[in-house]
Amino acid sequence: MNKKILSIILLVYILLFAGCKKDEEDTKSSSLEPSATQYGFAINYTATWCTYCGQWGAELIHDYSNLAPNGAIISAHDAGDPMTNSLYQSFKNDRTTTGIPTFWVGDIKTQSDDEMNTLMKSGDANAGVVYSYSISGNTMTINTKTEFFGDFTGEAYLSVLVLEDGINGNSAAGQYQQNGTLNSFPNNDYKHDFVLRKSSVSGNAFGEMITESPNLGLKVDKTYTITLDNNWINPYPVAIIWDYKSGDKPEYKYINSFKLH
Repeated sequence: MNKKILSIILLVYILLFAGCKKDEEDTKSSSLEPSATQYGFAINYTATWCTYCGQWGAELIHDYSNLAPNGAIISAHDAGDPMTNSLYQSFKNDRTTTGIPTFWVGDIKTQSDDEMNTLMKSGDANAGVVYSYSISGNTMTINTKTEFFGDFTGEAYLSVLVLEDGINGNSAAGQYQQNGTLNSFPNNDYKHDFVLRKSSVSGNAFGEMITESPNLGLKVDKTYTITLDNNWINPYPVAIIWDYKSGDKPEYKYINSFKLH
């Protein structure tokens, strides 16, 4: 085989490999410039077997998502649900519930859709976070940047969580069927969205401490890798900043969040 033919074969191989590599990777970016804008946060404790969760809880969490498209909107599924995991209890240990559906907006336990508007109109937050992320195979890599814009006297924690949208919950979905959706989703087209799947810190919904009593203007860059389940339909990350105050309830005070929209 002469050198010219060998070079052509090598070039074809490189092009084919590069094409495959591109198909395997999915990259989404932000400017990585944090903002003090209050993006909002809500968590819904829910379950497939809960009738009220389907009747009105699902509608309310979707309302919150519409009000806060760049905020962290989360559905944490209780025991007996195929989407449950240890992060449900991790959140519940600090943000308590006496039943489901239960909602927290910021640091307020509420079932009012006015609370998200109130939170987002409360002025700028004293910290902001943004991220970019990529998926290669079953590995998600998230690059975060957190910046502090005001007084922050406690321990700053950062949650990086993986959520999933679009899981079929209609009457043909077997164990994933959501009870109570006959009136709220009369076309039998219910999808489980905002499903809490994983954290950058195993079993811990509140993540890790990234700094303590930060000075104004401090920026903190972090990179996280999270292994995804091959069966997840549409996984994506959210990031949340907390101010940890030992002995308070909740101890993790909500500061700000970000979802790449």
